[in-house]
Amino acid sequence: MNARDWVLLVVRATGFALVTLTGGTAERHREVRLALAAVVSWTLLLIWNARQGDTSRLLSVLGGTLQVPPASLVVLTLAIPALLAWSASVVANAIGRRVSRLTARRSARPDAS
Repeated sequence: MNARDWVLLVVRATGFALVTLTGGTAERHREVRLALAAVVSWTLLLIWNARQGDTSRLLSVLGGTLQVPPASLVVLTLAIPALLAWSASVVANAIGRRVSRLTARRSARPDAS
């Protein structure tokens, strides 16, 4: 998988996330909050690490190697944790709903003993 494939993966996943977010209910705001929290956390880490060393030179070298603009590396670095947090929240909500339904079904069923 080359750099272009990774960029396309992130763009497609972002598009999918936006489509599902716009069609949801108020419960969907949980995923947005978690994704924003991941972005803010990684932004703070990037700022902290940028003060420690020569980040602009590293971005230029990596951007030249991957043949992408250096700013896109920062965007991708922030998009990946946001998408991971969003997807983890969606999966956790789906599992939670499923467990709740199973628990409600078991408690509504009369004892067979």
